[in-house]
Formats: sequence, C-alpha cells, structure tokens
Amino acid sequence: MSVDLIKKNINKNNMKIDILKFLISVCIVFLFAIFQPVRAEEDFQKIYDELEPANFEYIFGIDPYQAEEYKQYMFSPYPLMRTGVNFIFKETVIPPGFYLLTPRKKDGKTYVLFKENGRVKYMVPCYNVDLTTEEFYDEYIPKPKTTKWQRFKTKVADFVGTMFPEKTQRKPIPKSFMEINDINGEFWQIILYYGTNKYFMIFKQDK
Repeated sequence: MSVDLIKKNINKNNMKIDILKFLISVCIVFLFAIFQPVRAEEDFQKIYDELEPANFEYIFGIDPYQAEEYKQYMFSPYPLMRTGVNFIFKETVIPPGFYLLTPRKKDGKTYVLFKENGRVKYMVPCYNVDLTTEEFYDEYIPKPKTTKWQRFKTKVADFVGTMFPEKTQRKPIPKSFMEINDINGEFWQIILYYGTNKYFMIFKQDK
C-alpha cells in the first residue's frame, strides 16, 4: 500500500471522528435542552421561599379603590374564582369558597387581593407580572352566539361607555381568564389574566 493511500485513509478516519464528535456534542446539547425543565421544582421551591407575605392590611378589609372602580361599570370588574381545595401561602390558608380577585400594587410590589362580600380576606404576592394580548382572550374565551344586530348594539354601547364612562356606566369590564397548574404535586400555580396583564402566584398544596 502506497504512502498516499495510507494518508488518504487516515484523513477519512479523522473526518469520520470529527463528524462523530460533532453529532455527539449536538446530542448532548439537545438532551440538555429537553431535560432542563426537570429543574422547575427547584425553581418553584426557591420562588416560594423567597416570596414575602404582605406586611400591611386594609382597614376593615376595605379596598380604597373599589368604590371608584365600581362606578365605572354596570357589573363587577373583578374575576370570580371558586376554589375546592386549600391554597396555602406561608401562614395564609385560603379555604374553599368564592373570591373576587383584584390585582393591586403597593410599594413597588404586586399583590392579588382575595375578597369575600366586597371585603379583603387574603393578600398574596405575585412572583411575576407579564403582559398578555387581546388575541389570547379571543382564543381562550368563548364568545356567546349573537345576531349581527346584537353585536352592533353591543359595540355601540361599549363605544359610548368608553367615551362617557361616568355618565353611562357602560365601560367594558376588563377581560379575564384563570389558569391553575399542578406543579409536581407540591405546588399550585395560579396565573390570573386580567386586562393587559397576567399575574403569577404560587401556593403550597395541602398534604
């Protein structure tokens, strides 16, 4: 066998080794990307531990902005949540029941108020606040079947209500949606979509 032929075979083998190394590295990166979410439990535990309970109270449980907001609408602008289990955040245990949820900012932090009969019963801090879009509500909130004439009247009424909210009380209420996720049987994650924002909360599950 000639020297040139031996060199050619060596080059081919080196090329195969390089290709094999590249494929292995790609597989490692791919597998790392797939299994990255497994660390989510550690992240949620850290988020839960670092969140601080509210260090303030509302006098007599009255939200000072509630009366003004109710004047703008014909119906309650706050989404209603029905719970069937205990939601636990630190020393706060929210029992099963019906609650109106209201996002509020205080000293640079965001909280969701859980209200019963118009009074604040519980306050839970949000670990994240993000934006949402009108398209999200169009996709996830089913629209009632109406005639063209009904849709036209509603649009006119909403437009007039938006222009003259103090006189008509026909200002459209903020759209809302709620998502509750079971995190590995350890936590409940509640995402409240309200208007242009979504609010993330985390609770311990009741064992």
